Amino acid sequence: EGVLAAAALLSAAVTAAGRRRGVAKAASTPSVVMVKPAGAFAGGTGHTVQGFLRGEEDVVSGGVTMRLRRTCWNLWFKKSTYKNRRKKELRNRSYNIQMINRYKRAMRVVTRYVKGVRNGRENPASFEEFMATLKDDLDHACLTIDEVCVQGVIKKEGAAGRKDKLCWYVRRAAIEKGWLEPPQDRFEKAMVTIGYKMPVNYKLREPRPWQLPGWKSPYMLKREFDEWKESKKQEAAA
Repeated sequence: EGVLAAAALLSAAVTAAGRRRGVAKAASTPSVVMVKPAGAFAGGTGHTVQGFLRGEEDVVSGGVTMRLRRTCWNLWFKKSTYKNRRKKELRNRSYNIQMINRYKRAMRVVTRYVKGVRNGRENPASFEEFMATLKDDLDHACLTIDEVCVQGVIKKEGAAGRKDKLCWYVRRAAIEKGWLEPPQDRFEKAMVTIGYKMPVNYKLREPRPWQLPGWKSPYMLKREFDEWKESKKQEAAA
């Protein structure tokens, strides 16, 4: 019985930590990937990946790490050599993938909670509690979409549509739960129906990583690593 009770407590603790929600939750923190720059030379400190989900410090599953490794070989080193123009295309594509994944992860936090409310897994007592629990994540998702749009990865019409889709999803759940009445005007914006005010984004467009001094492409890092590995072999043979 003691083992079963401990297992139940551990399961509840993991579930609570996974939700990362509450009315008295800390302010939104932008998700950060690659928080430590690569070493100046091969063999130096590499990228450390953390902060994939807000509120988590160094929690990255092994599956994510393995997918990142496969992406490296499938995207950058699928062929032994690429022309310079193709290398630039891969560089731009990898940046766009990273930015798109950022806003999709932020949207997923909102949609998963709303889906939990709809299927009964989450049980807020009222619409006010529902919005109070959701507000920080919704603000973070909208600001992340705006940032990705400012960086030129998605168009402004697409960004507006994604933010409206989040509000529409929230309104649909509120109507199903009986907290709100369907709007008389079917063209009324979802954010107006739920009484949500979009956060204002003040960020300006930042330069791309390869436009900054000291940036090294994966091909440069791979070449330096091969040179470092060869030097280690020579030292071991001497």
